[in-house]
Amino acid sequence: MMKPEDFDFVSRLIKSKSGLVLSEDKTYLLESRLMPIARKRGLKDLGELISAMRGGDRQLVEDVVDAMTTNESFFFRDTKPFDQFRHVVLPHMIKARASKRHLRIWCAAASSGQEPYSLAMILDEFKSQLSGWRIEIIGTDISREILTKARAGLYSQFEVQRGLPINLLVKYFQKQEDQWQISADIRSKVQYKEFNLLDDFRPLGQFDIVYCRNVLIYFDQPTKSDVLSRISALMPDDGFLFLGGAETVLGISDKFKPLARQRGIYQLNRPGAPEVDLAALEKAQAGGTAAASSGAAAGGLTFQKPKHMQTGAGTTAGSAARPTTPGATTPGSTAARPFGTTGTSGTTGSTARPGVTPPRPGTTGTTGTTGTTGTGSSFSRPAGSTGTGSTTRPGTTGTGTTGTTGSTYRRPLGTGSTGTGSGGTTPTRPSTGTGNTSGTSGTTRPSSTFDRSRFGKPEDKK
Repeated sequence: MMKPEDFDFVSRLIKSKSGLVLSEDKTYLLESRLMPIARKRGLKDLGELISAMRGGDRQLVEDVVDAMTTNESFFFRDTKPFDQFRHVVLPHMIKARASKRHLRIWCAAASSGQEPYSLAMILDEFKSQLSGWRIEIIGTDISREILTKARAGLYSQFEVQRGLPINLLVKYFQKQEDQWQISADIRSKVQYKEFNLLDDFRPLGQFDIVYCRNVLIYFDQPTKSDVLSRISALMPDDGFLFLGGAETVLGISDKFKPLARQRGIYQLNRPGAPEVDLAALEKAQAGGTAAASSGAAAGGLTFQKPKHMQTGAGTTAGSAARPTTPGATTPGSTAARPFGTTGTSGTTGSTARPGVTPPRPGTTGTTGTTGTTGTGSSFSRPAGSTGTGSTTRPGTTGTGTTGTTGSTYRRPLGTGSTGTGSGGTTPTRPSTGTGNTSGTSGTTRPSSTFDRSRFGKPEDKK
């Protein structure tokens, strides 16, 4: 357990080196991130690690700061900032920079490179309009290790599945054993530099567009204000700033103002800030909403959501809709269980659940008035109980239910069912003799007899 004085020392050190603020409730996080460093160095506990840090081990301090920074990123993260870039920012810059044909973009805290590479892929789609242009994308991060990964452009299957449309994976990536590498052409469009946001920005030069997303949330209020002020000093009057969805300039800095009706994108709060045309973006966003509601892909780079998040006709895309009448299916759902020969529904009966093994051919299911019904459980209720709106088990009936067969579990021996439920060729369990099922008879054993010889004697009786 870390001592309070040790936590104070480390948290102050990390804030001074990176701007990251650690509250006392983050002690667990500090311990979990630092213990691997201690083991790697052959130190027995965090106490020895912190003693070495107090002694001025610069490399150790750098390793600790690196371990505490969050390196969470994925391609086209949150979608909207990239639609805004495609439909608003890029068209504006193509017109405004037509004489200079020069565009500079800064991705601050670029992590493992997915953000700058996402922008590079969009720019490649505009290459005919940007022919002869000099475009620079600079990705910076405080972590040397993560920048090495970004330069390599190698990503796991999991990483390319997070936000990257399949058509772009096919177009821009090559399989390298169990990983995917982005093409050399796209990699060449991005430069990576080790950089701390607490340092002087001026050596970086001027930028037309700045992505500083999901970074400010880790800073305190004065640091946020200072970073925003220094970013504004790097930008021309018609520059654009992108922040994360949980970040804002409101109440923090007067250097920027939100773009009308658009979250996450900001213009400089200067007289030279232009009016931009949002028509193309809002049309794409409306199309994206319509496509999402119908389960279809939106045009352009308004990307589909991952399969587990898609919706269509009120049903999760890819999941099975439950038909409301026998034999009916909902478009986009998987096929409902075949109804065998017959299967009539009652007043509030539910249909077979998709994805369940179809019933055996030749069986039937009819609606009765009394008997046993299930309520979604795999096990049957005791004979004589009733329920509604659920699937009945073989040989049983229930009010407003659809008869199905093929269940794995049976009624306990010696119990019976009542009513006029399903029969067919499926053998039934023994009944009491007063309530066995009607229909085509099956093979039964006397209910009063339990033939122990079939199973042998218990070990303690032999």
